[in-house]
Amino acid sequence: MSETRPSIRLLMVDDEQEFLQAVEPGLARRGFDVTLAGDGIRALELLEQRSFDVVVLDVKMPGIDGVDTFREIKKRAPGLPVILLTGHGNIADAFETSREGVHEYLTKPCDVEKLAEVVRQAATRGRPREESPPVPGEIVRILLVDDDLEFVRSITPALERRGIDVTEAMDGAQALEKVGDRFFDVALVDVVMPGMDGITLMDRLKEADPFLEVVILTGNPQVGDARRGLREGAFDYLTKPQPIEALVKAIRAAWARRRAWEEESRQAEADRILRHRPE
Repeated sequence: MSETRPSIRLLMVDDEQEFLQAVEPGLARRGFDVTLAGDGIRALELLEQRSFDVVVLDVKMPGIDGVDTFREIKKRAPGLPVILLTGHGNIADAFETSREGVHEYLTKPCDVEKLAEVVRQAATRGRPREESPPVPGEIVRILLVDDDLEFVRSITPALERRGIDVTEAMDGAQALEKVGDRFFDVALVDVVMPGMDGITLMDRLKEADPFLEVVILTGNPQVGDARRGLREGAFDYLTKPQPIEALVKAIRAAWARRRAWEEESRQAEADRILRHRPE
């Protein structure tokens, strides 16, 4: 007997009823269980009543806007993936929420197939429910890749004082050599570097270690780069300079997600072996 894949439970929140009515049938045809809400207050009420796999929020709404609704959701359900959707490109909102854990930031009008793809990705790659710091005595190993020597020399000692083991690389080629030599939990990668840009390097690093979490750093924020980086698998996207405690928080959160995914992978493999074990 064939197995039926469970529907992805999606909460769509937007005050534009025409938009909701336009996209809901297309999403339903693609196998999503869609619930609609016209504002942030209603969305929070629905979250108290039932569980969802993904939330899609419009940024610009009357009353409690999408950013504030997103922050309230993260307080109540830290592991619930949230996608922000807006017709008003706002770089400040994009960068602020990318630091706080938004899964993706899309602009309207948005193709239904593209929206469905991002929702499926969010449901599959939802953040862990616990972003716990490492247990005492466990070292977080990071690879810091940046051609700005002054920046590297300034943050490395501060990170090491906080129990983080830092290995430095000045460009993509050095970074790939170091990944071949040793294990890392998290990589901090500058976007603009000679030879190989940070997002290309991120793809190469993840080829070498699919569980490696990458935090993108940049001194010249561009919303297109932020969205591309997050879409292609970056854990977070931070601007420089960044307060050291905020950077440490991002590193530890990335460490926690790596550990959660490794555990999920081990459990899935154990389940697979048990299913195929002869009786």
